[in-house]
Amino acid sequence: MARPPADQPLLTPDRIIMVALRLIDRDGAAALSTRKLAAELGVSNKAVYHYYANKEDLLRAVYLSILDQLELPAGRDLPWPEQLRRFARSFRELARRHPSFLVDFLQPGCPALQELGALDVLYRLIREAGLPDPLMLHTGQLLLNFMIGYLRGEQSGEFNPEVYGASLDLAARHPGQFPTLEALPLPDSDTDALFSLAVNLLIGGLEATVAAARAQAPA
Repeated sequence: MARPPADQPLLTPDRIIMVALRLIDRDGAAALSTRKLAAELGVSNKAVYHYYANKEDLLRAVYLSILDQLELPAGRDLPWPEQLRRFARSFRELARRHPSFLVDFLQPGCPALQELGALDVLYRLIREAGLPDPLMLHTGQLLLNFMIGYLRGEQSGEFNPEVYGASLDLAARHPGQFPTLEALPLPDSDTDALFSLAVNLLIGGLEATVAAARAQAPA
């Protein structure tokens, strides 16, 4: 096993992942290189390759370490909407701590056991909501896609009031042409309230889908 200088901690897979994650959070995954990581660790490139054959393997290990931090709701005594809110909040908190998480979550064709744990909880909640099993897989994927899309938009600043302001200002320069837009106020910048609204819309949509499925079910 490669040993760093005496004043450096022993090189281990966990330490490599910890330092790599710090660099990714700071500079982004694209900027990570074995050379930079080895320099940060105080070891040679070869020492890193001893544990991870390439950058892809390393990024996968970092991603799985992030996924281990996802807190899944275990309180079955709570109503499913509240459990879903907790699931969504945990998902968001993880994405805010580690923005690269959203890039890798549920990549097609390479599921991880940790992902299955998150999916199992999500599908349990959908089942508790009353959705028929034949609709569950598509519904769960749609809910995740909406959630991931929202969080990516939040990361890129798409919900900043200034973004809406540009459209409203343009509408105001054409009086009477866009009357609804002209009448709208700018939203506030409370991102937590906006996220709660987004989750409530998802819950409301799921409840409406369950109601429609029940109405169409044979008597």
